[in-house]
Amino acid sequence: MFDTRLNDEVRVFISGQELSGIENADISYSSSHTIIKPLGATMGYTANDQDITQEISFSRYLIYDDPITGYTGDIHMSGSIHYDNKSYGFESGYLNSYSVNCAVGSVPRVSVKFDIVDELRTGQSASGSISHPTIDIPSQGSISITCDNSSSNRVIGFDYSLTASRKKHFSIGEKSSSAVEFIPPLEYSAQVQIEVDDALLESGYNFLDNKENKTVSFAINGRNSNSIQTLNIPNASLIGESLSTSADGSLKLNLNYIGHGF
Repeated sequence: MFDTRLNDEVRVFISGQELSGIENADISYSSSHTIIKPLGATMGYTANDQDITQEISFSRYLIYDDPITGYTGDIHMSGSIHYDNKSYGFESGYLNSYSVNCAVGSVPRVSVKFDIVDELRTGQSASGSISHPTIDIPSQGSISITCDNSSSNRVIGFDYSLTASRKKHFSIGEKSSSAVEFIPPLEYSAQVQIEVDDALLESGYNFLDNKENKTVSFAINGRNSNSIQTLNIPNASLIGESLSTSADGSLKLNLNYIGHGF
């Protein structure tokens, strides 16, 4: 009684595979209600006016080939959290957002959010027999970047994200959605931070004329040269730049990109 559950007692599973390197995980549901106040009554009535929102989100160190990137389209996943020989989870969830952060001096991090479309319930388990990938921790020397000014200046960090749009379909008499429709395209964005050697901002009007069809890609390898993650921004457009400096720092250029595709 009154024993707390420590981090080494909590395990997270996605579609039969246990995830390692997790910093934090949240699984939750909430509902939107309104109070109906009919004429002639002194008491109100509580009524649900929207679908129940259920989601799972987590952040983790990118220390092996990430299985989550396989869920960007119509494929759904199951998931569960386990502790004290108990499990709590779901059978059907869809990727909502996926982001990666890399910076000099730190291990790459991934943040993920899934929308859950069936019922969260006790006793539901997503554990299975899928073998765990080999852990191969990246370092700043095993990450390569291709973007504007990356060949002759020092890239010190980047943030990458993608977002998937979906529409739930409901039928009268059903508590959960009868179908989930993926609405293409996927939307991408990236922010790249560069320590300046010879880079300059685009000229104002030239920036507007030449912003599209950029090549933006990130290759994350482990220290043993194993490929862990390759991230691209299809149909990339450069939509903003900023140059900053301070008395106690170096000159830095920030590049902002967006893209769309599959």
